[in-house]
Amino acid sequence: MISYDDIVKVFAHDLQGKSCIEIEFTVDGDPHYLSCWMGKTPDRTDSKKELFWYGLAYDGSESYAFDHFETFITADVFDGKSLQEIWPQIRILSIDSCDPEWRLSYYLD
Repeated sequence: MISYDDIVKVFAHDLQGKSCIEIEFTVDGDPHYLSCWMGKTPDRTDSKKELFWYGLAYDGSESYAFDHFETFITADVFDGKSLQEIWPQIRILSIDSCDPEWRLSYYLD
């Protein structure tokens, strides 16, 4: 299991305007959130800015983007709860399409 502090460090990683972070996850015990995504990407209009985002529904109906990490983690997008609140239920399936434990070392080193 990846700790909340570790995921904060992942999202603090400087993308240098060139790359993105994509994390596939599920919310244990909630059949609505079985294959979800969250990430960080450079803003298309200003490469010095970064956007934090969620894709919670396959059809794109629950997509959200935020300019600031604090807003991203505290937004009530999970049936009225935030990522910060439900973190103990989050199970990371992949980070950047790789094994989460293996890829985590890239962001923590």
